[in-house]
Amino acid sequence: MVETGYFLSSRIFLKNLIIALGILALLLFLVFKFLNVYTKHGESITLPDLRGQSLELAEEQMKGKHIELFVIDSLYFPDKKPFTILEQDPLPDSKVKESRKVYLTVNASVPPPVNVPDVWGKDVDFAKRLLRARGFSVHKKIEYKSDPAVNTVLQVKHNGKQLIRPNTKDKKSVLKIPKGSELKLVVAEGGGSSMVVPRLVCQTMDEAGFQIQSYNLNLGSVMVDETVKDTASAYIWKQNPDYSRGDIIRMGEQVDIWLTATKPGECQGW
Repeated sequence: MVETGYFLSSRIFLKNLIIALGILALLLFLVFKFLNVYTKHGESITLPDLRGQSLELAEEQMKGKHIELFVIDSLYFPDKKPFTILEQDPLPDSKVKESRKVYLTVNASVPPPVNVPDVWGKDVDFAKRLLRARGFSVHKKIEYKSDPAVNTVLQVKHNGKQLIRPNTKDKKSVLKIPKGSELKLVVAEGGGSSMVVPRLVCQTMDEAGFQIQSYNLNLGSVMVDETVKDTASAYIWKQNPDYSRGDIIRMGEQVDIWLTATKPGECQGW
């Protein structure tokens, strides 16, 4: 016991103990330093909002921050420049560590081809809604062609050329053109399709409805004031287009009307 106590208190033991503790401390320091560097412990950056920027600019911006950008999807919007960033994951203001990957959705440089829906023979208003829902634009000016199928689409044109209607019975028969393309419709107007705008003012909605139908016109917007309880028996006090100017209207076009509960004073004797 005396020898053991003497050894533990000897200078040689204390020297070796200090050296061992120093080596252990150094090893622990190196281990923690390695883990800190490897995991970037405690180091993070706030991810900026890349949306709306070009992909090239975003890559340049992220280069110094050691953030990798990956394009995983593309959409097409004609009003945005090609390769504009639309979405990012993680979202802006997210805290991320260096070397993190950010996934992007960008605007395509070329509009994707889209199936043209079968609007041939359909009502022109329905055809417009269907085409716009597919991402096409419809030319404001409609061409009219004499045909008994009033107000239906006879032809569809793209860049001045008539499109060939796909065979609806054959699933492989599809017609594709670039999304966002402008299409022009050729619509049937029937024989004697133009007329002077009829007077609907002073009539009840029921009476006017019969007249609108007999002229092959369409009822457009119906505006009612606070007095109206029953639209069928309400009186028309205003219409658009106005009958008093002698304007010409085509079959299939719309007439908007305004209703009130009582017969307007200027309609007495009408």
